[in-house]
Amino acid sequence: MATRAIYVPLIRTAAHDSAERRRLQRDVHRGLLAVVRPGVFVEQAAFTALRPEEAHLLLVRATAPRIRPPARISHLSAAAVHGLPYIGDPQSRVDLVDPRRGKTETTAMTRVRPDQSGADHRHERWAAVPSVQDVDCDGAGVTSLVRTLVDVAAVAPLMTSLPMLDAALQARTVWPEMLEFELARGSREQTARASFAVRAESALSGSPAESVCRVRFRQLSTPEPLQQHEFRRAGEQTAVVDFWFPVQGVVVEVDGRGKYEDPDLLGASTTADAYWREKRREDFVRSFPEVRFVVRLSWSDLMHPERVRQALRRAGVPCR
Repeated sequence: MATRAIYVPLIRTAAHDSAERRRLQRDVHRGLLAVVRPGVFVEQAAFTALRPEEAHLLLVRATAPRIRPPARISHLSAAAVHGLPYIGDPQSRVDLVDPRRGKTETTAMTRVRPDQSGADHRHERWAAVPSVQDVDCDGAGVTSLVRTLVDVAAVAPLMTSLPMLDAALQARTVWPEMLEFELARGSREQTARASFAVRAESALSGSPAESVCRVRFRQLSTPEPLQQHEFRRAGEQTAVVDFWFPVQGVVVEVDGRGKYEDPDLLGASTTADAYWREKRREDFVRSFPEVRFVVRLSWSDLMHPERVRQALRRAGVPCR
């Protein structure tokens, strides 16, 4: 869950004389530099190549030198530091928690929430596990991975929090017991929302797209599908599908472009090879008599719930 943005050089005007600052401003107007925050720039080419969560990490890094203890980077900003997948609109403010605050205060660049966690009560069973330790970002403290996941679950929609929870569980960087223990430390109003998200998590989700698909299933009140179901026939290949509705005989596969275009996933294969393999795999799945229908959902489909509803209904999966 590493992110490229941690390595992108930031250019701070405070480190330059007035003549150099004017040159940097000219480069901004010429489109060579992008403004991360006032007084902090980055090369435009590097900025445009970043995903939203990576771009937000640049803002976090640009702001970090201004953050003084006991304030810490938290919530979605901490999620960016931890490299968690992010689904949602880009963040324009850095999230912080501060025990000195009695209410949430928002400025042009930050959102500071009260830190009500109190003393450190980490369970001795995993006190030495990295995911329960606070970390550092350019000199500023950052809430631990476990604390961050629960904080996000308490304030963000399920579409945002569930992919993060699933990714952390799938990577085995956190355990469900850690999240439950952290939940018990939260305020009552936060715990209800966070509990719902934490108890919906699944280590079987293989991608953020699969997590988003699970959110859509819940929103549409479908039956609960089996994840990563294996179709196997003696002496032949096997195929693992993303979702299987056994009563309806429906397979749902989530198609990401990376499967066909990402060099890391393709290896020595071409895009054409990947499409051919996927066709053969689907033909194999369809050969099972219990499979009545195969639904393929793209990322674009997942962003439009009505498309998902229509596709599932056509296949015979009951939806609200």
